Amino acid sequence: MGFLDFFTGGAEGQLKRHVKRVRNLNAQAEDRQASAYWLAENGSEEAIFGLLGRFGVTYEQGMKDAQEKELIRDLLLDLGPKVVEPIKKWVRKNQAFAIPLQVLEEIEGPGAVVDVLLDMMGREVDPFKPEKKRQILIKLAEYQDPRITERVPALLHDFDEGVRYAAVEALLAQEDEAAVRAELAQALANRQEESNRLRVRIAEAFQNRGWKLEGEQLEAVRERPPVGWVVEGDRIKPA
Repeated sequence: MGFLDFFTGGAEGQLKRHVKRVRNLNAQAEDRQASAYWLAENGSEEAIFGLLGRFGVTYEQGMKDAQEKELIRDLLLDLGPKVVEPIKKWVRKNQAFAIPLQVLEEIEGPGAVVDVLLDMMGREVDPFKPEKKRQILIKLAEYQDPRITERVPALLHDFDEGVRYAAVEALLAQEDEAAVRAELAQALANRQEESNRLRVRIAEAFQNRGWKLEGEQLEAVRERPPVGWVVEGDRIKPA
């Protein structure tokens, strides 16, 4: 594709070509960057989606890839609030949402990011495609918000062990220790939970935070502690 091609075919044709080139890893880096600047100057919703598309591809040279994505991040920040809705739409359909959500946080704050992540989490309903749900929970663990304590416990019963483990980590990052302890005690006592890795992680949290087990949950864990752990009194500790 020659340079002059970008000045033929009308505005719509130019836009589509720049959108295509900004994520074409076979193009010269300078050409991709030139298209990124063109899209930022255009500033339309489709142009913003085009910029966001660069996050969905990874260049084999890690340093250059990171530098290009940093450029895209800065261009999006310079566009300001107009990128918010396109970002919210884009992250719902794409795996590479970390940097776009950084942009959203700088513009609208952490509460907006949590809101988007929880919305995304609710949309991930296919039990055979758990990876995005895991990544959402890993990102949620970076924030403290009462809505996380309310919404995440349901995923302690998810089909995927990695999702359940990530849910534990997200809960452990929250401030409401009483609520978190109650949810994790129930998970530790769950006789259907087969993941020793997950149960050990919960046991470590109980030991490190000095949490007690009570009632039926205490008895359930006493009868079936994680491998390598025992219950003494109302506390769990390594065997």
